[in-house]
Amino acid sequence: MKRGLLWSVVATMFGVIGSLFVTPALVARLGPAEFGLYVLVLTMASYASFFDFGLTWAAGRYFADDAATGRRGDLAGRFFTLAWFLAGVGLLSVVCAAAFGPALLRRLGAEGGASVTFAPALAAASFAVTLQIGLLGTLLRGCQRFDEAGRVNTIGSILLPLGAYLGVRAGASLPLLLAINVAISVVVLTLYARHGRRELRATGGTRWAPRYLREMASFGGWSMSTRACGILILQVDRLAVVFLGSMTGLTYYAVPASVAARVNAVGTAVAGLFFSRASALHASDNRAALRSQHAAVTRVLLWVTVAVAAPLALLGDAFLRAWIGPDMATHGGLVLLVLALGYAVTAMGTLDAVTLEGCGRPDLTGRTVLVWSVLAVAFVIGLGPALGVRAVAFAVAGWLVGVGLTDMVLARALVLAPASGRAIALLVGLVAVVVAAAVAAQLARPWIDGLPSALACLAAVGFVTLGTGFFFILTRDDRALITRQLVELTPALQRLVSAG
Repeated sequence: MKRGLLWSVVATMFGVIGSLFVTPALVARLGPAEFGLYVLVLTMASYASFFDFGLTWAAGRYFADDAATGRRGDLAGRFFTLAWFLAGVGLLSVVCAAAFGPALLRRLGAEGGASVTFAPALAAASFAVTLQIGLLGTLLRGCQRFDEAGRVNTIGSILLPLGAYLGVRAGASLPLLLAINVAISVVVLTLYARHGRRELRATGGTRWAPRYLREMASFGGWSMSTRACGILILQVDRLAVVFLGSMTGLTYYAVPASVAARVNAVGTAVAGLFFSRASALHASDNRAALRSQHAAVTRVLLWVTVAVAAPLALLGDAFLRAWIGPDMATHGGLVLLVLALGYAVTAMGTLDAVTLEGCGRPDLTGRTVLVWSVLAVAFVIGLGPALGVRAVAFAVAGWLVGVGLTDMVLARALVLAPASGRAIALLVGLVAVVVAAAVAAQLARPWIDGLPSALACLAAVGFVTLGTGFFFILTRDDRALITRQLVELTPALQRLVSAG
């Protein structure tokens, strides 16, 4: 799992680097209005994930249980049954997008043309392939093959922005850019399938057995409610911005929101890894190992998350000005600040949420998300007319913080050991790291006069945060482990970049 965690960090780095080049190129090529359409189309296509009913996430727990107890036939049968089910979900999303997408986009103010006609179906096709990619990734993690899943994820993080950038440079239209995205997703799916084939070979499992869906539904029901609320807050926020503002206003919200979401990229990947590990440890009733590994992953995740969030929170407005322009900084600076802080909290809380779910308590995370979703929606309805787009940003950030903190409290109260002296020392170390980052940002801000200097200053603050956190957040054993793993990972990363 440790190597998988490092690969997750590497994949996130490539994704961030790719977005630095792709996003301004897309905005310049498509224009603010059509870029807003691009964001809206992808957002609408992702709504179909609600119809997996939480089964993909639940499969992570059952895959780990099947693999740990040697039930290879059940593992294969569960996988193929869910694969066919998700194929149906993907096909349904493509049909619905083709039939209803163009009319809905025109009703929301999009201008007619090929983009409105073909973009919804292409975005839904990309999403359909992504469903299968997610299932195969879940299979590899459930079988504790974190390293292989991490390598393929890293390849996808390189190919997706690279394909989009080359398409923009070639003058591709919005539909062609989405078609390129579909093609690259198929390549990534093929790579995952090659690695997953070994777990499914010669198992004798059936290809379709609805009983596996029913078995996972009891766990997946709460996961579905969690997913539905997540879609409501983290995807419908784009629709709320369109209603409160305009398609152009969506660009000024979506770009900083996308940047802020990078803070949780590692946290999301780590959650997927640790969910499988927590499920396996819970199945073997090894609570001591669960607490120990949770504590170690928490320290590493906190170290990485603060290093990503601090530069964006402290220098985000200056970065947006240098990266996109003054209008983006004016409209999006506050959005980036509050969402970066919100994603930092939820990055840590997600680890505790999957720990609760891996230990058989998805009801707790489901209720937590539901309560905070109701509060966030009420906030937007009540203050949206007065605050406009800012109400959406505040509501989403409040939801992220509320859910994250609640999951932290519940996990420590019901599954993990209560806070110890080490936990207090960790908080003190975190304060020291934040102070160091703030001082570094204050010194770096006057030097920002363009994109290269903005990136250099962001990197400088990030390295200061990493350096101080290396000593104030991590333990001696953590530092030794990370150093050793980085030394082992470097040759593999060089081969990966050369092959790419």
